[in-house]
Amino acid sequence: MRALPEGDPRRERYRRRYSAHKWLLVTCFGYLGYKNARFGRIEAHEAVNAYGREVLLRTKELVEARGFRVLHLYVDGLWIHKPGARHQPDYDALLEEIHAETGLHIALEGVYRWLAFLPSRTEPRLAVANRYFGAFEDGSLKIRGIEIRRRDTPRFIKDTQLGMLELLAQARDAHEFRARVPQAVAYAQERLYQLRAGRVPVEQLLVTHRLSRRPEEFSVRTAAARVANQLARAGVELHPGERLRFLLVPGPQKALPQEHLPGQIPYDRQAYTELMLRAIESLLAPVGVDRGTLELWLLGNAGYWGPPGALPPPGCDAGTPLLAQAGLPIPLGARPPQAQERILAAAIELLQESG
Repeated sequence: MRALPEGDPRRERYRRRYSAHKWLLVTCFGYLGYKNARFGRIEAHEAVNAYGREVLLRTKELVEARGFRVLHLYVDGLWIHKPGARHQPDYDALLEEIHAETGLHIALEGVYRWLAFLPSRTEPRLAVANRYFGAFEDGSLKIRGIEIRRRDTPRFIKDTQLGMLELLAQARDAHEFRARVPQAVAYAQERLYQLRAGRVPVEQLLVTHRLSRRPEEFSVRTAAARVANQLARAGVELHPGERLRFLLVPGPQKALPQEHLPGQIPYDRQAYTELMLRAIESLLAPVGVDRGTLELWLLGNAGYWGPPGALPPPGCDAGTPLLAQAGLPIPLGARPPQAQERILAAAIELLQESG
């Protein structure tokens, strides 16, 4: 499919067939482990997992024996790296060996320019394999497990994350990725300013939530639970599986269903700021930017050039906000002098070293 030229109608045809086969297999596998499955046995589900683990481990050993480094492996695939191996032909012989060793065909999904695995939320020193993003050689993005992929992320925040990713995707390697972080931060700061100034249309901030239970069955008063109960009191009959769309608002109500929104209503700027910061952090965490540093950069009149206690590089004024030194607009009252984005790039590198 990837070998076909852009615009070839067969690409979309093959993509749909591939997707149909994939989801049939995923559904069949999931049904094997379903406790109320009418046909099948849990042992079949366990056997599939055991066979998959065995094949994956044999593949890992073969890959490492051929001089590749395994970055991550997950269920039915693995990410590998070898200096100088940047094109399809560099992997052809390895794919043939894996087929000969395991009896299974393995496909090369693509060669990445760069790839970032996000740290675990419970153990930040470890990366996880189901939350990552990267850019292939053709510039297309592969994204898994972050906010842009979630159904409950508001459109404005998804668009912000996508805009940052498109800037970062222009990088040819990890070094260029770090060098483009200042541009992504500038873009994020502009979008965050619009959000905090109340300038975002509410249609772009609606949260979508799929009900997992009836309104009366909620035990925790989440925003979705409040909205479900509001609709139930208004006579709307809701069932598990239905979707709610609502806006986060200030005050005791916390959230209002889309159907009950008046013509003009303020949104909860602080709640949406929290969602926005979380999405930005997902993209910058791989280069060492933690939540505290991000808040200094984007919310304070501070956002100084590096982590507290660190010495600035030569020619850098430690008393001047980081975004100001990067030549970025600061709409929070500061008056930044013009400077080069290399200061922010230096801060990113220092954060990585100090982490």
